[in-house]
Amino acid sequence: MNRKKKMNQTLKNRLKKANAKLHTSNKPKYISKEVRAQQEALNDLVIAQTERLTLRPLRLTDTAMVLSLFNEPDVINFVGDRGIKTSDDALHYIQSGPLAMQIKLGFSLYCCQLKGSDETIGLAGLIKREGVEEVEVGFSILSKYYRQGYAKESMNAVIDYAKSTLNLNVLQAITAPENNASIKFLETLGFSFKSKIILPSTVKEINLFELR
Repeated sequence: MNRKKKMNQTLKNRLKKANAKLHTSNKPKYISKEVRAQQEALNDLVIAQTERLTLRPLRLTDTAMVLSLFNEPDVINFVGDRGIKTSDDALHYIQSGPLAMQIKLGFSLYCCQLKGSDETIGLAGLIKREGVEEVEVGFSILSKYYRQGYAKESMNAVIDYAKSTLNLNVLQAITAPENNASIKFLETLGFSFKSKIILPSTVKEINLFELR
């Protein structure tokens, strides 16, 4: 009996340590002074405002939204599993992806935030990647905000900003051939099918759309 109690206690201790380790892994790592300075310089930047949304650069405090977004079934299915499973992963994505691109190129995927609220609902913005000739538009909205017009509202703002402020006359977009909802959505924004392409380091054909 004593031996059984001892084994149970040992198991409980192991579980406690495992849970503590998991909790710790979700805490953001130390941020360098340089990255903090770069982020702080962008904190007050507003890219666009719509009737219901403010589009702004991502912040280091947006990890919870990014973590939720990249684990949405639709994002994993059509965008791919980016391996963003912890707050640390989300933080690394913000730093090395959108934040780095914003600093280097002057544009990026932007955070969509509800006006008059701290609620962030997804990403919409501009990307430059290898294998796509022109600057590309991209968006992902948390599923609980589907069918409320936020994707179109944010993307119209992004397109207007790209053309009127950044003077980008041509924009492109990619989507999986089976993603009919995304294809129809791009068409409502004025994009037309251009060709099939294969991105570097991939083997699957995707659709390339273009807006002029």
